[in-house]
Amino acid sequence: MNQKLLVNVNTNNNNNKVNEEDDDEEDDYSILTLQTIRDAMRRRYTENEYRFISAATYEGHFCVIDVTFDIRRPDVLQTVTVYDSSGLENQRWTSAILLKLQTFLSGICFHGLENNQVLLENPDYILQKAVYKRSPRQTNKNHDDDDLNGGLFAVVVIWHLLCDVDIHPTIFSQRQIDTFREALYHGLLSNPEWATMENISCYFPVLAASIKNKKNNNNNNKSNPNQEESSLSTTVNMELDSNPATDTVGTGTSTGTATTGSLTARKESQEDDDETLPEDTILDYNDDVFMNQFSDPTLEFQSVADLMTAINEYQDLSGNFLSTTRSRGVSRTFVCVSHTNCPFHVKFGPKAPRKGVIVYKPIFSNLQHRGVIITRTKMGRRHKKRCKHLLQQIVDDVVDHKEGLPTAKDLIEAGIHKKKTQLSYQQCYRGIRTWKTVKDGTDSMTFQLIGPYIQRFVDRNPGSTAIMEKGNDDRIKRIFVCPPFANEALTYVRPVMSLDAAPMKSEWKGTLYVASVKSATDEIYPIAFAIVADHRNDPSWDWFLEKLKASTPNLILPHPKPKCAYKLFTFMSNGAEDLIAALNKVFPDNHNCHCAAHIMKNVESRFGMKIANLATDLATIDSLPARATLLSQLQQKSPGAYAYLMDIPPDQWMDSAWLEDETLPPRYGIRTLNTSESTTTMFEEERRANWLDAMDRILKNLCLGIQTLSETYHGRTGVVEKVLAYATERWEKCVECKVAECGNDGRWFSVFQNRSGGCAVDTVNRVCDCGEWQAHGVPCVHGMAYFRLRLKLELEDVLQQYVEKYHTYENQIQLYSRNFVPVCIDMIKPDKKTLPPNGARSILDDNGKPKRVRLRLRSRFAHEPEKSPIVCSRCHQRGHNVKTCELREQIRNNAGNVAAGNRIKVSL
Repeated sequence: MNQKLLVNVNTNNNNNKVNEEDDDEEDDYSILTLQTIRDAMRRRYTENEYRFISAATYEGHFCVIDVTFDIRRPDVLQTVTVYDSSGLENQRWTSAILLKLQTFLSGICFHGLENNQVLLENPDYILQKAVYKRSPRQTNKNHDDDDLNGGLFAVVVIWHLLCDVDIHPTIFSQRQIDTFREALYHGLLSNPEWATMENISCYFPVLAASIKNKKNNNNNNKSNPNQEESSLSTTVNMELDSNPATDTVGTGTSTGTATTGSLTARKESQEDDDETLPEDTILDYNDDVFMNQFSDPTLEFQSVADLMTAINEYQDLSGNFLSTTRSRGVSRTFVCVSHTNCPFHVKFGPKAPRKGVIVYKPIFSNLQHRGVIITRTKMGRRHKKRCKHLLQQIVDDVVDHKEGLPTAKDLIEAGIHKKKTQLSYQQCYRGIRTWKTVKDGTDSMTFQLIGPYIQRFVDRNPGSTAIMEKGNDDRIKRIFVCPPFANEALTYVRPVMSLDAAPMKSEWKGTLYVASVKSATDEIYPIAFAIVADHRNDPSWDWFLEKLKASTPNLILPHPKPKCAYKLFTFMSNGAEDLIAALNKVFPDNHNCHCAAHIMKNVESRFGMKIANLATDLATIDSLPARATLLSQLQQKSPGAYAYLMDIPPDQWMDSAWLEDETLPPRYGIRTLNTSESTTTMFEEERRANWLDAMDRILKNLCLGIQTLSETYHGRTGVVEKVLAYATERWEKCVECKVAECGNDGRWFSVFQNRSGGCAVDTVNRVCDCGEWQAHGVPCVHGMAYFRLRLKLELEDVLQQYVEKYHTYENQIQLYSRNFVPVCIDMIKPDKKTLPPNGARSILDDNGKPKRVRLRLRSRFAHEPEKSPIVCSRCHQRGHNVKTCELREQIRNNAGNVAAGNRIKVSL
C-alpha cells in the first residue's frame, strides 16, 4: 500500500496584528493564500492514501488521533483511532477535537474534491468512524508540569505509532517518562541534535525492540536487492515555541490545546547505520566498578548521607560523575552525566518492611555506559545539592571533636577525610551560619537579654509599655510590648480589634498573643503583642487584656453615636470560651463578635458542606424576611445545625441583627478574624525563633512596615480607591430611584428602587433600613439617591461630607506618621539572672496534673448516621464502630454478671 504520513505536533501560535487601514488588502491576501493552500492540498491528496496523526493536551491528559484517509474512495476516512488518556472523563473535549479535525480536512485539504461531500453532508461523520482505545496515562498528578508531562506522553505514543507498535496502557510507564524527561534535558543541553530515534528508544523497551526488528529487516533487504523494501522511514521535525497555541476546546477555564502544524514523513531509502564512530566515542560497556561496589545483596545504608558517601567513593574510583534525577523520601535515582546521551541509571530505595534502610534496586537500574566523554571544569549545582545532605553531619562531627567554634577550613578537611567529599568554602560558611542560628535559638542565654532589651526599648521610646514577668524561681513567665503611639493610632483605624493567639514553635515553646486592627486600605496594623509560657487559657487572656487596656485607653472611649449602647471599639474573636470570658471581665461595655469563618468551619465539620453554605448565607444576608426563610430551611434540613446556630446570639455574627437593634456599633464590613490570623501567619518565622529573637524581629518588621507604608501613601488625599469604587457604583445606580419626603422636619425620606418596596433613610443619624450605611460608614444606594436627586449634590461633596473619616487617606497618613526606635541586641548585656521557661506549655487540672485533650474531627454524617459508610461489626448499625458501640458496656457488664452466676439476656 502506497501510504503517505502526516503528523500534527506543531504548537506555534503566531497572532499577527493587522492594521485597520489595510483591512481590504489583507482580506484579499488571505483569500488568495487560502486558495493557494487548497490548490496544493488538492493536487497532493488525490494521488495517494494518507495517514494523519494529531495530538492535543489538556490538564495533564493527552489525546492522540490516528486517521487514515483516501479521497479517491467513497468512504473517505478509512480508520479513525483515538488514544485518550482520560478515558470517558473528557470525552466531550475529545469529540470537539475530532469535529475540528473534520472541519480542517473538509474545508482545507479536500475542498472542491468529489468525495468531500461525505464530510460536508454529515458533520458527525468522524465521530461515527472513531474507535477509542486505552493508552498510558499520567500518574504523578502532583507534578508542577502536568501539561508538559501530558505532552511527553502524547509524543511517545506518536513515536510508537510511527514504528507500527500497538498501543496499550502498559506499553510504557510514568517512571520511563520521568527518566526520559531528565535524559532529554541533559542530552539537549550537551547536543542539540540528541533527540534521535536511537537515543530515544533506549528508554522505552517496546519501541527499542520494534526499531531493532526494522533495522534487521532493512539489512536483510539490502543484502537481497531483489526483495522489495518493506519499511517506511520517517523524518520528524518538531517545532516548539514558548507561546503555545491557545485554540481551547470546550468551555470554562480549561487549558487544553488542539495542536496543529506540520511534521511530514516521506518514503526514502535508509542510510547505513553501521558508520564508523569517532575515536573519542565509547561504544558500549558495563560498569564493573559499580557492580563490585553495590551488587552485594546484603549491602544496606542506614541514611541518605551514608548513601551519598558511597556514591562519592564510586565517583573517585570510576571517574564517572552521577547526578540525582529523582528524590522522594529516602529513594534516589542517579544518572550518568559524564557521557553524552548515556543510558546509565541506578535506583536506591527503602527495603521493605524496614523503611529506614536503603538498598540498591537492580531491577530498576541500567549499568550500561555509552557516549562521548564530557569534559567538566566545575562540579556543578547538582553536586552542591548532594553535598548539602552531608554538610550537617560534617558540622556535627567537627563541633563534637573541636574545642571552640568551627571554621570553614575545618569543615573542608573533615569532608575530604571522613566523607570523601570536596566542599566549597561558601558551602562550609553557610553550614556554620545555619549551625549558629540553631544554636542561638536553643541557647538559654538569650533569656538573660530579654529584661535589658525591654528596659532599653522603654528608655528609647518614652510612653511605650514593655513588661517582663518572672516567677519566684527567676524563670520567665510572660512579656508584653506595646509601642508608644499605639493608643493614638487607634483614632485613625476602623474601630474593630481582632484578638488571636498562636503557639510558638521553638524549643522553649510558649504562646504568642496579638491584638491588631485594619487601616483604611486594609493593611494589618499590630497594636500590641505578648509571649506567655503557658498555653492559651483564662489567666493568660485576662493578663493580656488587662495590659492592653492599661496601655491603650482609647479602646473604652464612648461611641460618638448617641443611640449606641456600647463603647467605641468592637472586639472580634474566634468564640473561644476563655477569650469571651476574659472580654466580658476586662471590657464589659464593649461589644464582641464571633468570627463568621470559624462558625462556618464548625458547621461544616459537624453537619456537612451544604449546611455550611446555608449558614454562610445566613451570616451575610441583610434582610429579615430572607433570614426567616433561611432559618426555616435550615431547621428542616438539619435540626442539629439549627440548634447549634441558635445558641449563638445573632448580634455576634448575623448582619441582619443590626437591622433589629440600633444600639449595636458598626462593624465596617469586618465579619472574620482574618486580621489577627493574618498577623500570626505573617509572624510564622518569628514563632520559630526563641523569645528574644521573636520579639526583636516583630518590632523591626513593624518599624520597617510603618516606614514603607508612610512613603507609599505620602501626598494622597480623599477617599481610598476601594471605597471610592463602591461609592461611584452606588452613585450610578441611584439614577432610577424615586425619593419622597416622609415628614416636615427634613429628616426622614423614602427611597424607591426598581419599583420595589421603599427604604426609609434617616439623614440626621445617617441610617437606612437596608443597613449598609450604618454598617459600613459609606452612604448606600438610597442615601446616594437622596443626595443626588433631592439635594442636587455632586459626588465629590458627598464623599467629603458623608463618608466616615476611617476610609480616607488623611487618616492613613496620620496612622503611619509616627515610628519608634528599635533596639540592637549586640548593644545590651545579659542580666545573668533570668532563666528560660520550663520548656513545655502545660495546663494543670484540679488535681495538679496536665490536661490531656484529644481533638477529633466530627464525622460529616454525625447528624445523619443512617447515611454513614461506617457499620458496626457488633450490632450491624450505621454511624459508629465497635469501639463506640452503645452495647459494649452492657456486654461487658453481662460478662461480669455471668462470672458471678447471674445470666442476663441482651437482645440485639
